[in-house]
Amino acid sequence: MVVTGHFIYFKEQNKFVFQFLRTFSGALGCGVFLFFTLSGFLISWPFWKRKKTHAGSQIPPGYGWRRFWKIYPPLALSILLLAPCFILWRGNSPLYIRTACEWLTGLAFVMPVSGKFNPVMWSLVVEIHFYIILPILFVFTKPLSARACLWVITLFLFGVPVLIQSLTGLTPTFFPEISDPFFTGLSNFCLGVGLAGLDNLSLWNKSWSRMASVGWLLMIGALAGMAWVQMNPLSHPAFQGHLCYWTFMLGTGCLLCYASDPQHPRVDWLCVPWLRWCGIISYEWYLFHQPMVYMSRDFFGPAGGHFLKYAVVIFVPLLASLTFSALVYRFFSLPILKFGRAKKSAQK
Repeated sequence: MVVTGHFIYFKEQNKFVFQFLRTFSGALGCGVFLFFTLSGFLISWPFWKRKKTHAGSQIPPGYGWRRFWKIYPPLALSILLLAPCFILWRGNSPLYIRTACEWLTGLAFVMPVSGKFNPVMWSLVVEIHFYIILPILFVFTKPLSARACLWVITLFLFGVPVLIQSLTGLTPTFFPEISDPFFTGLSNFCLGVGLAGLDNLSLWNKSWSRMASVGWLLMIGALAGMAWVQMNPLSHPAFQGHLCYWTFMLGTGCLLCYASDPQHPRVDWLCVPWLRWCGIISYEWYLFHQPMVYMSRDFFGPAGGHFLKYAVVIFVPLLASLTFSALVYRFFSLPILKFGRAKKSAQK
């Protein structure tokens, strides 16, 4: 979804069909929210496992270091490689040098930074905030039973950010500044965290996988609704945009219900090797794809209705970013991950 949303584009058209396709392709960027639901499930799962078994510590051993070795080295590499490119491409070296330093020192995770430096990294800020708050929630709810903890943590992640957004009007932003004020992006993870709790506590069964089929319909319908609202912003009140968003989020939760039945036929389809491979290198691809897209469009210019040129503008950055990301993972990220794992084993 995200790849399609970034790599398919065309000028505004008067015809309704082209207008709808244009806004619909833009709405595919909501695949980021599907990732948040998956992340909520996967990151919280070992926490729920320890909660269920009454482990002494609520935080899985090595949790912080695992996140560090996975997140920071590729991030730092992307900053060091992209900053000179941005300066040569766009000028304004003081802005890009300052922003690069803010990312490298971690200030970008606690204060607003310029969105001109790879705006897709707004989601990384939201993700890091989730990594920080999740262990805190499990520590503070340690006296509660596992079932009570399931309700408290899930409702907290949903209710508190929504309440802050309603009272202040603040939400995560990616341009002109990247910011996640008051951790208002945490509600994106609530369904994944709640379903991970259901899985560990054996509160669901294979029949829940039927809801996944509903998830596909909810997500597609929500994307169509987002496209329609964007086409008619003055005719539709803001709450309809929120309705489409939460319908999409509900669809991501339903889709995750496939985890209740690992033998479901569509699970095999979603776990084909090439998709798993894309998942393995997805973080590196995430860091590098958008700058390559924009550089390609600036270098080649508009397609002007020529299909061959349009194909070059689309597929050159797609293949280049995919290949480069795979190489970064293989020769940079993976050795660092192995180093981190070996260090943890040696400490044991």
